[in-house]
Amino acid sequence: MDTNRIAELANILKEYHLTKLDLTEGDSRLVLEAAPASVQQAATVVTAEPVEQIQESHEAEKIVEKNDFYEQKTPLVGTVYLAPQSGAAPYVSVGDHIGAGETICIVESMKMFNQIASDCSGTVEEICVSNGQIVEYGQTLFRIRED
Repeated sequence: MDTNRIAELANILKEYHLTKLDLTEGDSRLVLEAAPASVQQAATVVTAEPVEQIQESHEAEKIVEKNDFYEQKTPLVGTVYLAPQSGAAPYVSVGDHIGAGETICIVESMKMFNQIASDCSGTVEEICVSNGQIVEYGQTLFRIRED
């Protein structure tokens, strides 16, 4: 496996905020694991027989006063869609006021499209994911300033 392919996979790991990527091609296995955000080091390569492993540190996440916002998290692993269909307006935008129970996005999981409803009413302060992004269980989707 060439270094360009490894770098490309490391970028995918970082871009989609994945914690682990495990890829086997032929007799080679590549395991990429993200280090905790507190680790501030460059990527390192560790080679064992046909196994290569890269650990990459995450960028420090934006510091936000957690007390000021409700973090709407995803209850599923899957692909998030911020609009009902391609080319349509998004369900919500930053600055929109939303009500509890209002659909704010869709998460596709196992070929099922699941509408995600807001847990609270308030103003959308931040959209933490991008359309088409793969999300993990419990990942923050939106930060909402509660009413």
